[in-house]
This record gives sequence, structure tokens and C-alpha cells, in this order.
Amino acid sequence: MPFSARASTYRIEAAPTGRARCRRCKQCLPKGELRIAIIAFVRPGRSTLLYRCARPACIDAAFASAVLAVYCTAERVPVAQGVSDEDAAQIHVTFEKAASCVKR
Repeated sequence: MPFSARASTYRIEAAPTGRARCRRCKQCLPKGELRIAIIAFVRPGRSTLLYRCARPACIDAAFASAVLAVYCTAERVPVAQGVSDEDAAQIHVTFEKAASCVKR
């Protein structure tokens, strides 16, 4: 029986440990650094967790467009507990700037 793929979901959070790596720049994400968690659909009942650092260099136009395709606006991207409103707003602005580079 075929299944339909679901869109990935995203969340802004602080790294609880220093073990994760950014999927774009491949650098380790130090403990406490802001990152974007990507919950990617694999198959029914399965998903995988990937990360991107929240640096503007790692939030490119294609990634920002994918995030905004799911949430419509940057302000709707979920933010985990422990992330300040100022930090979240800064990342929201980065998403909007990066996505504005792509014609829809």
C-alpha cells in the first residue's frame, strides 16, 4: 500500500549538549547555541532529527523557503522553552530575509 509523504517540521531551540553537527557547515553546535531542529519524515511511524545552526550563513534561501512553506510566516515557527524572545525574533528576521531572495 503506497503512503503519502509528510512535510518536515522545524523548531528553534538551544543545543542541550555539544554533540550535534550542522547539516550545512558540518561544525559542531556548542552547548547552548541556537539551532533549528528539522524533524524529517522517513516513512509512516518513522522520522529523523537533523539540525542546522542558526547562523545567517547556514540559513540559505532554499532552507528558509522550505520552512516558510510549512509555517507561512517566520513568526509561526515553533520556539522551544529556554529560547529568549529576542533570539527567536532575530532568527525569524533571518528566515524572512533569506526567503525574500527567492521569487515565489
